[in-house]
Amino acid sequence: MSSIEIKKIGITKLDTEAVVNAANTGLWEGGGVCGFIFRDAGSKEMTAACQKIGHCDEGSAVITPGFNLPAKYVIHAVGPRWAGGEHNEPKLLYSAYKQSLLLAKENNLHSIGFPLISAGIFGYPVDKAWRKAIRACNDFIQKNPEYDIKIIFAVLDDKILATGEETLKDIIGDEKIEESVIRWCQKYSVLFHSISEDDELRTFFEKHSVYQPNKGHHGLYDILETCFHEAYDSNVVITDYGQVIEDGKLLDRDLAQPTKEWLYTLTAKQILAVIAWHFRRDHFSEGSWIADSVADGHMAVLVDELLDRCR
Repeated sequence: MSSIEIKKIGITKLDTEAVVNAANTGLWEGGGVCGFIFRDAGSKEMTAACQKIGHCDEGSAVITPGFNLPAKYVIHAVGPRWAGGEHNEPKLLYSAYKQSLLLAKENNLHSIGFPLISAGIFGYPVDKAWRKAIRACNDFIQKNPEYDIKIIFAVLDDKILATGEETLKDIIGDEKIEESVIRWCQKYSVLFHSISEDDELRTFFEKHSVYQPNKGHHGLYDILETCFHEAYDSNVVITDYGQVIEDGKLLDRDLAQPTKEWLYTLTAKQILAVIAWHFRRDHFSEGSWIADSVADGHMAVLVDELLDRCR
């Protein structure tokens, strides 16, 4: 059975089948985790193996023997350097973990040890690095249920360890989205896409006002009304959405205009809270769910991301 755990241990001491090196694009011996792995594996042997490969792009990974390490293999994954979060860093970090795990699967490796990639000299904020790391690993497990793999994060700093354990509990405990919610998303996904992606429908529904009678597309309005009520009946509109938003420090501008990039950083429960926020905003007449959420494409984006997390 697949699992994710965090241990206070040096990564070169792990006896997993593979350990992951937080590498640079040139695959040369560096500092921090990279330096420890090269030295304990054997700098000469590891340097020669990496020189044969030559290069690895950010967000990618390559594999070499582990040489003198307990691990049979070293997977060299290149995470991004933090530059404020607006230069594709979250997507590249997620990809570095994903590509490492895919390499492990390709080589039939069922245990792997990770450092917290990019959180050292590359400057990625620790809390954000943990969230992306555990999200990527958990997504891999969920999407590969037939493949058992034991994932261990090797950490030496107590504060970083505590942050990781808190994030692990938050994300793994968050995955149990009710079946009624999933069915609602599946049922209305096509509707949300049809309205937001059709020029005539989008323009028409963007003009919707709760204070004026409907002047067309009465059939679609009936479906949207049913959809709205079923969201409450299906527990899509979670009652603790406000607390989830407050705890996650989610900003109003992001809630109102959720992007795929921003949603990558959230847990499934937080995405559900964003959906609930859109419904409750309409309920309190602070915005029109039809005009501001459905027609503008936000519901399509939110439902797609939540379904992707639950697959």
